[in-house]
Amino acid sequence: MACEVSQDDQIGEALLIRVVRHEVMRVAAEGNAAPPALPEDQPISNSQDQMLVQQLAETIKVIGDRLDQDQAFNDMIDGLVKVADKSSFWKLVEKVFTDDQINWGRIIVLFYSVGKLSAKMVLAHLPRIVSDILTLCLDYFRRNLLEWIRKVGGWINSIASLAHYSFERDFGSSSSLISLSSGVLFISGVLLGGLIVWRLNRCA
Repeated sequence: MACEVSQDDQIGEALLIRVVRHEVMRVAAEGNAAPPALPEDQPISNSQDQMLVQQLAETIKVIGDRLDQDQAFNDMIDGLVKVADKSSFWKLVEKVFTDDQINWGRIIVLFYSVGKLSAKMVLAHLPRIVSDILTLCLDYFRRNLLEWIRKVGGWINSIASLAHYSFERDFGSSSSLISLSSGVLFISGVLLGGLIVWRLNRCA
């Protein structure tokens, strides 16, 4: 019997809010900055979907750690903070989806970049911009990314793809967004093991 299709819009919203909240609260605590008011991610009643959100959040942390080591990425985020308005988000979208091609890596990079940009806005004492950027990203997700996610089978199919995701393949080694010298990012077997358990539980 086929697995039930997950609520991909709910998973995406919960994931994005969780990523932004994590990055904002982390820098607020470290820099003694006042965090902006952010929405709570709505609890997902399905325990398997909730586990998937958690695994994806952990995956984004791993990818984020690698992105944070890249100077071009940090320079790009710092440049967007200087814009300090809603257009910062649209400039970010242009960087990530420069050729209008969608894939899991770019979606995850967008989510992490929005979290990173939001955190930098807090440090720059521009908390009012954070909620605007989050709202714009949620709207962009629903209008431009959600249909693609559904067509490729939902968020459940993202972890296996991200396990051997190549930044250089999708952005190019000379990209203004990503210039990581390491082409392949390996996500730990714990996440893939969790994926297998998730599938078994969903299909039971």
